Amino acid sequence: MRPSSRKILENAVCVLVLGLTAALSFLPALMSGDLPLDVKSIFFAPPWEEARPPGLEPVTDSAAAQFALRIYPSRLFLQQTFQSHDSLLWDPMEGMGAPFFALWRSRCLSPFSLPFYVLPLGLAFIVSALLKLAVAGWCAFYAARRLAFPPAMALLVALAFQLSGPVYLWSGLPLSDVTPWLPVLLLCSERLILGQFRAWALTAVVIAVMALGGDPETLAGALLFSLVYLLARRLRDPGHAQLARAISGWAIAIAAGLALVAVQLAPYLEYLLQAAAPATPPAMLLAGRDLLLLLSPALLDPARGDAAAAARLLHAGVLQVFLLALWLALRRLLTRPLRRRMEALFLTALVLVLSAFVATPLLNRLPFLDQLGPQHLLIALPLAFTFIAAASVEEWNELNPEQCKAALARLVVLVPVLWGGAFIVVLAYGGISDGVKVWPALLWMVVAAVVILVMLGATLFRPNVRVSGYVLCAVTAGLQWAAFGPRIDYTARAEAFPETSMITSLRAMETRIGGSEALKQWPLAGNGIPQVFAPGGASLARYNAFMAQADQDPLLLRRTGARALVLTKEDIQGAFAAVRPVLNIQEVYPSGAILFRDLDTIPRARMIYEAQSVDQFDPALLRSEQLPLVEGAALPEKSDGPYAKATIAEGETHTKVLVNIAHTRRGLLVLADTFYPGWRATVDGKLTEIRPVDGVFRGVEVGEGEHEVVFVYDPFSLKLGAGISLIAALVVLVNLRHFLPRRRNAWSV
Repeated sequence: MRPSSRKILENAVCVLVLGLTAALSFLPALMSGDLPLDVKSIFFAPPWEEARPPGLEPVTDSAAAQFALRIYPSRLFLQQTFQSHDSLLWDPMEGMGAPFFALWRSRCLSPFSLPFYVLPLGLAFIVSALLKLAVAGWCAFYAARRLAFPPAMALLVALAFQLSGPVYLWSGLPLSDVTPWLPVLLLCSERLILGQFRAWALTAVVIAVMALGGDPETLAGALLFSLVYLLARRLRDPGHAQLARAISGWAIAIAAGLALVAVQLAPYLEYLLQAAAPATPPAMLLAGRDLLLLLSPALLDPARGDAAAAARLLHAGVLQVFLLALWLALRRLLTRPLRRRMEALFLTALVLVLSAFVATPLLNRLPFLDQLGPQHLLIALPLAFTFIAAASVEEWNELNPEQCKAALARLVVLVPVLWGGAFIVVLAYGGISDGVKVWPALLWMVVAAVVILVMLGATLFRPNVRVSGYVLCAVTAGLQWAAFGPRIDYTARAEAFPETSMITSLRAMETRIGGSEALKQWPLAGNGIPQVFAPGGASLARYNAFMAQADQDPLLLRRTGARALVLTKEDIQGAFAAVRPVLNIQEVYPSGAILFRDLDTIPRARMIYEAQSVDQFDPALLRSEQLPLVEGAALPEKSDGPYAKATIAEGETHTKVLVNIAHTRRGLLVLADTFYPGWRATVDGKLTEIRPVDGVFRGVEVGEGEHEVVFVYDPFSLKLGAGISLIAALVVLVNLRHFLPRRRNAWSV
């Protein structure tokens, strides 16, 4: 077989191995149908309590709770909506309606959301997670090969990265939609710093694909990694690094990349203008003892709480950490280009790790970075460490006898100091810490140490890059599976939002569910039930203001179109006592919750003829016993006469609501759905302005007679964004056309 054919075959086998590794990582889930995410926190809320598995402990990790509150319901909505041929632009399930596509975190355009469009929900979760691992591995392999690593070493880089914490452990979160593309971003950064300005076009494509992942904080972390790497390369190689050209190309790539996804970004920016100020993220500050997680995630302090999820990302692989000793021993013997590149990568990882420990509070004070957490700064750590490890092993096999002696002399000092120090610290930590599992960590440390020593000894007599690389690949895969595999929480398909008796009765009400404040933590959308509250977190400023006033005056919730109320005895005796005579008991649940039908409810679509006219919404004026607030429309504060009936016609979709009004006098039609830009209304075919009612609902003025009012969601921001994306795509394609034919030269090292 010719050398070129052998090389092609070896590359193909490596690519196949990466795909099989991804499949094997989720083989138990593929065979059982379990979901690779934990939504079991729902079993501690009344609608699902009766189905709680025996012995289940309460979930204390707020990050894990997001699977139930946001991830699962949004994926379910995406799938059901697409399969029913309805629109993904608007979600009517929570908060009286909210934009869905515009949220960005909905990830409608992420490549890893494709399985949810075509597969059953349970299988889609598994295939999506599997694809993330496969793509991460392929991207890392491609980047390593383009940086002149032989196939065996490139496979080592790829396996370590695809089975790392940011990809494997967090495979259910939006963060893992972004991180698989990080190796290609590193490759683009390397080309930019070497003065290849045209690389901005491919960099823009990579940034665009990362942006579609739906996690702006992780995207910011990736861009920070790229920027710090450019600066570190300039610091370590001032003679060859062209920082000015690199920064120019980097800035242009970011602008072009964001322009490419303007179809997603423009609606998101429109949403931000209407959204409430985001809540301060939960504290995830790292502690010094968390550095032990570099050696094993089993060394995590059980008392770390919400910081635990981010702290686990510090584990870049015990094999990779131990191989740092080899890199230090070889550092002076490496070729200059390789040494400078690896040193820049190490410096970049060091800066970001230190930032994760000490600079996160400072970054949170800066615009656009106020939601950045340690987890977003640690995504590149495994990639940096595994590149350094692969380079060290490759160079070790290329040493001549004199160089080998010099390296061994340093290793004799470094191995006892670094490895011995690691073992001593872990043993000491185990003696003073309660609940920390030291022995599993020590076992894997011993395995890594033995493998490295055997590899070093064997290659002293017969150096072989291919054999060394593939042996380390197998060991790396085993160690990473041992480190992270047991820490992925699965949920049996039957336990994911089961159909309990309470859920069945809520569904039978065929209306939005309102009532007790406890519903704020009930993700009923996971069972396809609409509700007044918004556990998914799509909080608009007007909605929040209305709901804050409703906390003080719960009877305002009767204006939300919810004909069913879930209340506790305390609610009935307190805030809802005034409407007790018109509440009809439907069901009493063992938890103490009671389902009522409001016999005198305010309909979702209704006519009003009197109101408080205001220039601007002031939630302090909202009172359940007073007239509705109307902005920009002049209605009398007192009016006599009959109330016409408004009926929502059949065939309602997410983005279209048709309301028929019986013969009426002049008044205002109120639809108890969220007021939001992009909604337009026609009265008998004529475009009419929508007025905010009570700050949060939609109102349309109508004259005397019978009318047909149609509400349609058709946001201009989407059209504007699509136009910008199209123009940006043409510009990038033109530049790629000039760049790609030269790729063989442009990407050579």
